[in-house]
Amino acid sequence: MKGLNYRKSVGWLSTGNGEGSLGLLKKGIELVNNESIDIKYVFLNREIGEKKGSDEYINYAKNNNVPVISYSSQKYKKRKGSEWKDLRINYDKEVLNKISNYQVDFIVAAGYMLFSPEICKHHKIINIHPALPDGPDGTWKNVILELIKSKSSYSGVSIHIMTPELDSGPTLSFVRFPIKHKGLLRYWDEIENIDDQIINSNLFKKIREIIIINERLLLKETLHMLSTNQLQIENPVETDLSRNI
Repeated sequence: MKGLNYRKSVGWLSTGNGEGSLGLLKKGIELVNNESIDIKYVFLNREIGEKKGSDEYINYAKNNNVPVISYSSQKYKKRKGSEWKDLRINYDKEVLNKISNYQVDFIVAAGYMLFSPEICKHHKIINIHPALPDGPDGTWKNVILELIKSKSSYSGVSIHIMTPELDSGPTLSFVRFPIKHKGLLRYWDEIENIDDQIINSNLFKKIREIIIINERLLLKETLHMLSTNQLQIENPVETDLSRNI
């Protein structure tokens, strides 16, 4: 029987777009160095030469002795000459084949830009969402736009169990934080005059920075608590970790 000190074996899915994804991996590597988890592999749906961000991501993983599996979804789509909705399941099956040699307790989807219902059927996957469990849906850009348009005072980050239905799995953990505190009020005042350019506003950038920081902290704390069985993927209970972070 696996005891409290059992070191969890983890797979890692990412697109490696930029600093957000890389920062999450760095937190994972910190836990590897602390012997809390063991990252068996990193899978990217990009290959060397496609994007500067993913190249940096791949090199960082390799430099930290993490096996990297790259399989370009864009090249796959181009070869097949079909719409992605018609290719998703078969691409997932090929990904499953590529990661099948690695035995893991669960997989972390951290900055993985593909929805992978087929992989969910075969592995337990935790996914980071840049909002509270009852917050806006969609990408981080959509989330921030909705937060600003609705003049929200608070936001958060959550980690849920991925299911074949997009963003519908049970929440494992979350952190809640203010986005209308004293340090941001002047940016909220600025936004009144640039409704059509919200995405380029200082407020948008500041909220993004807060989300990135909290994504990293929440992921690290959640993985630590999974490694010590304080949280359970098999029996998830929505847990507020705001005081831990």
